[in-house]
Amino acid sequence: MPSKRLLKATLPLLFAIYSISAYSQTKQITGSIKDSKGTGIAGASVVIKGSKGGTTTNAEGIFRLAVPEATKTLTVSAVGFTAMDVDISTNTTADVTLVESNASLNEVVVVGYGTARKRDLTGAVSSVTAKEFNKGQINTPEQLLQGKVPGLQITNSSGQPGGLTIVKIRGNNSIRTGNTPLYVVDGIPLDGRTARPDFSPSGVGATPASDPLTFINPNEISDVQVLKDASASAIYGSRGANGVVLITTKKGTPGVMKIDANASAGFSDEMRKIKVLDAGGYRAALAKYNAPLSDSGASINPFDEILRHGFTQNYSLAFSGGNDNGRYRASFFAGDQDGIILKTNLKKYTGNFNGQYKFFDKRLSIDFSATASQVMEQVAPISQDAGSNGNLISLALIWNPTLPLKHSDGTYNQANPSGQVNPLAISDAYNDYVNITTLLGNVNAGYKFTNWLEYRFLYGLNYGRGDRKGEIQGWIKGTGGDADAKGLAAVYGRNLSSQTITHTLNFNKDLSDDFTLNALIGYEYWKTNYWGNTTYVYDFPYNLTQTSRTGIHYYDNMAAGKQGNLQAASFRDPLVEIQSYFARAILGFKDKFNLTATIRRDGSSKFGSNNKYANFPSVAASWTVSSEDFMKDLKVINFLKVRVGYGETGNQEFPANAALDVYQYTNNGTLSTLHFGNPDLKWETVKSINAGVDFQLMGGRIYGSVDYFNKKTTDPIILKTISQPFPGASQYINITDAYVRNNGVEVSLGADIITNKDFTWSANGNVTFLKNRFVYPQAGTAPYLLTGALHGQGTSGAYSEAIANDQPLNVFWLPVFLGFDKDGIGTYKNNGTPEYVADPNPKAYMGFNTDIGYKKWNLNLGAHGQFGNKLYNNTAMSVLNISNIVGGRNIAEDLPNSAENVANNIATSTRFLEKGSYVKLHNASLSYTFGNIGNQVKNLRVSATVNNVFVISKYKGFDPEVNVDKALNGVPSLGVDYIGYPTQRTFLLGVSFQL
Repeated sequence: MPSKRLLKATLPLLFAIYSISAYSQTKQITGSIKDSKGTGIAGASVVIKGSKGGTTTNAEGIFRLAVPEATKTLTVSAVGFTAMDVDISTNTTADVTLVESNASLNEVVVVGYGTARKRDLTGAVSSVTAKEFNKGQINTPEQLLQGKVPGLQITNSSGQPGGLTIVKIRGNNSIRTGNTPLYVVDGIPLDGRTARPDFSPSGVGATPASDPLTFINPNEISDVQVLKDASASAIYGSRGANGVVLITTKKGTPGVMKIDANASAGFSDEMRKIKVLDAGGYRAALAKYNAPLSDSGASINPFDEILRHGFTQNYSLAFSGGNDNGRYRASFFAGDQDGIILKTNLKKYTGNFNGQYKFFDKRLSIDFSATASQVMEQVAPISQDAGSNGNLISLALIWNPTLPLKHSDGTYNQANPSGQVNPLAISDAYNDYVNITTLLGNVNAGYKFTNWLEYRFLYGLNYGRGDRKGEIQGWIKGTGGDADAKGLAAVYGRNLSSQTITHTLNFNKDLSDDFTLNALIGYEYWKTNYWGNTTYVYDFPYNLTQTSRTGIHYYDNMAAGKQGNLQAASFRDPLVEIQSYFARAILGFKDKFNLTATIRRDGSSKFGSNNKYANFPSVAASWTVSSEDFMKDLKVINFLKVRVGYGETGNQEFPANAALDVYQYTNNGTLSTLHFGNPDLKWETVKSINAGVDFQLMGGRIYGSVDYFNKKTTDPIILKTISQPFPGASQYINITDAYVRNNGVEVSLGADIITNKDFTWSANGNVTFLKNRFVYPQAGTAPYLLTGALHGQGTSGAYSEAIANDQPLNVFWLPVFLGFDKDGIGTYKNNGTPEYVADPNPKAYMGFNTDIGYKKWNLNLGAHGQFGNKLYNNTAMSVLNISNIVGGRNIAEDLPNSAENVANNIATSTRFLEKGSYVKLHNASLSYTFGNIGNQVKNLRVSATVNNVFVISKYKGFDPEVNVDKALNGVPSLGVDYIGYPTQRTFLLGVSFQL
């Protein structure tokens, strides 16, 4: 008996000792967590089943976990995927593929001043994550999204590295003021401008703008939310009229410090050329038109002389780590991209550092983020408004291909019988450098009074300093203006500063089993300031001949210029301040119905004294039909939600002094009036209706959405000539009886076509159908405003577009060309009386993306396009016209085969309208994932990417994706092309890995 008692007493102890012994021995489990496309899932949870011990995957979906030797099962889960148990009883590796589930609808997304579940959204919101971004040479965040979002139209307006990317959401809302969406980076609303100074030297003209978001490192963006309708963007009030783009940057993940490294290098060439005569064709044309003294005996390709294969290299490095109470991430980026045109370049250096820390049992949180960036450009003389001798592109296109560009001694040939400037010479004589330093930072603190009530405070600062120096050396002849045979130089400085202070109180609670409430109230103060200075001088005593050139640039020796020609100026825009109060509530009922209501009250210093404040409300509702009992038996439909909403937003993107009397002193000391103030000036208001449906079918393998939208912009703002207080005066006014309407349909559809262990194939596409109209019956049938200014030969005072009642914005207003008569002279309908003839706005635009994976290989293709619009080819009209051939200049390749006479006058007409429809393969990327190499290098991947692979279009210019700024009287143009920078095709080889 005692022995039995002893055995019973010691058995539990022996079992405990055995258990402790077994569990004191550990084993290392490594593996990867991927989705059905083979992409690593960042932040996936890997835990020991039945225990709290575990870890999370890194940015590439890789994990490492020490577990007790006796552990048999791990549970793997991630937001948007079905959880899975993994048997590790006989394995030390676990490579898991999770299946997407409707749980993705529970994913939390940023919606402005807060977050919400995807399934609770009632507005038109599109989300794009890092794994879906476009790849390759990406200079600006907008390029990540091209072709990805229905309703989002992205136009790369210039091939120059860092050139302006034009973004429009659901069409043009405004006649004069900006149509660009509001960008918000980690809660900080940006100014929308850049500190980059303009350089418009006399005789050459203004070079195109750069993109204000170039300073952001695209590699550090984790996701982007696009708020498209007013019910989603009304929370941003007077700045949300054109939609809102919310950019969230990457943050650190808990765990030991990890290092992410990326490098790429490659080169660029021109995607497409404008076809002009080669030397043989030129000689044949000379004979056909009996043109004298134009054959100089050589055979050259002048345009190729200003081209090069631009070399590109990019390097990025990121460090991250931390624990549940504190995380950090630091990243560095360096990029150097040569343009395909001589003396064009973009260099960018960006550093980011952010941290998220929690205190007092995680009730207090303090987050911070800081970005410092330096962007440096070298710019060529490629302007939007130059005549025939002031643009490098046009000079190369029309240079006589039988005339050498250089003499045998290496000096430039400046004795062209046509009087044309040598393109290589002007490239050499022109120097233009830009340096922009940008700082963006914020501190975000929050305190949770309870699990459902939190106060947050945000302070954000955005500062930019832009410096620019440029010159045209005096040895160049024929440019015209101040520089011609004298030389000029200019030095600029610009400063742009904005600050944000935001207070919010967030309430997020299940009120009962049936009701949930996500609500916030807030206050925001935002201000921005812009100021700068300029020094300009011409007529220098040195560098006046090619043989006596020195290495001393004019902009480094401004005092050597003739002091009587010295001009110095400074300016400071009025301080712009916006004070706002806002509130939002999202009420949910039984996980089926959601009602969202927002209100924002904005006061702005931009507006007249009688209209300082305005209210911007919105309301929207959704019904998750698939949650109803009658849908349970419809297995093919996994998710179905209908949405409807209405909202009002404002647009205040016009000069800060628009409501004020503005004067300036002239050179002779007299005071002149620029424009008179308007105490009644108020916001343009966009009233928007949206109705949509979201769906997932066949287990989520087919998914998409359909939206109808109708937007009406009331009280549009223009600068109008008025009769009082004296004739010819101007004033900013609201056209109270006019409005702009945009309505259309968006369709988005995607499918996981094949999903198995070794082979996956997914595809998605979107298309937007859009109709745009300006309505102002009081204007009658005549144009209300003119725009679309034209430049070059035969275009003195010419224009191509109009703002007119019951017409699309920027409708082409042109004489109708009927053809050539028997003598080769152009004929026109109604003796050349202009008519409304075509729409520059596309009737539809689309995007398509597909992803194919085979084992460790992955191919990604992205395309976009637009249809139903026309472009005006100002280049063909003014640069490559047939009269050039008798003047010693080149012409378009197809002109010798036309019936046109060389004596035909060049005139604005429908002759130069061309179809703007196109489809462009903008991204093709092939990658191979080696995985882990040894114990240190993880997830090694190599890739080959091509950007701007090809374009299918009948347009004869460099690229139908064009929008050169040809504004007239402050009214922007659309669809006018004039000798812009050619589109670059870029080839990159890249490698990425983790340590």
